[in-house]
Amino acid sequence: MKIEFDYDDIPRRVPTEISLCLFRVLQEALHNAAKHSGAQHFKVRLEHTSDEIYLAVSDAGIGFDPTSAHERGLGLASMQERVRLVNGTIVIESGPMSGTTVHVHVPFKDSDMELAAG
Repeated sequence: MKIEFDYDDIPRRVPTEISLCLFRVLQEALHNAAKHSGAQHFKVRLEHTSDEIYLAVSDAGIGFDPTSAHERGLGLASMQERVRLVNGTIVIESGPMSGTTVHVHVPFKDSDMELAAG
């Protein structure tokens, strides 16, 4: 298994609830990809913009239909709930034989950390 990690402008300090959310979502997304995708190469992108932290986890595996209720296991529901609790959004793009990408957007400004610390 190979994981390609790319990041840009990640703040030194991020509130614990956000960093834990992103860690757990990354963990679950990679677990699901390794277990179900058939792929051996995965890409992780983490970046900070002026108002959010963005995480993407991608594979070029077999994909699935994310709208199909029987495909939605506890892991997907857990990721969605974790992201919701930090006021973020999660979108899962996938289709048969087209791989899967999990996109997570979590609101975060550098000033948020200053407020949390002070």
